[in-house]
Amino acid sequence: MNKLFLVAVVAAVAIGTSQAFVPAFHRFRRSPSVRCCNDGFEDSINHEKVVAVRRTCAEELGLNEMSEEELVKNRENLVCLVECIAKKHELADETGDLLHEDLAKAVKDHFSVAEWKVPLLDDFIKQCFDHAEEEHEKHPTEEGKCNPEGFEFSYCPWRHFTLACPEELQDDSERCEAIRGKLKSDEDVGFWNNDLNETK
Repeated sequence: MNKLFLVAVVAAVAIGTSQAFVPAFHRFRRSPSVRCCNDGFEDSINHEKVVAVRRTCAEELGLNEMSEEELVKNRENLVCLVECIAKKHELADETGDLLHEDLAKAVKDHFSVAEWKVPLLDDFIKQCFDHAEEEHEKHPTEEGKCNPEGFEFSYCPWRHFTLACPEELQDDSERCEAIRGKLKSDEDVGFWNNDLNETK
């Protein structure tokens, strides 16, 4: 299987927003209100390739008829969606544990389309694997539930790249300033709880 990268999908899944989150998931990318680095990455071919797999997983999990609000209110839905995507790209084993070597290669291939990200990738990948493992040790997979390791990993690159975005590419909207402020202070952005609504 072609090992497309799941982070572009799962970062958006983790954030829980899209331009038009219709039941059939015809369009899938982060809301402009959450896309805080205007480097053109989300218009790349790499980013678009993941749409079909994401749609398939949503259908398999019975989430394709769910509204955006319903989906993001239930963290378990997001965890299961990420696990499904990772497995389909052969970036996680049958238990949902991430395959580090394969995932690291996929991350590099995927994000290297934005040149400014290339020198940052190795360090960010290591930090994100460490973060995912630490969180998984604290909160092991519960019997009968989806593995949260992929979900924990996916949020991490988005956080790092949002903060590292070159100043000239940063969205200076009030919402993005609020997001960067929360990320800098290690606060949980908590998009599925809409805790940034007041900054819209």
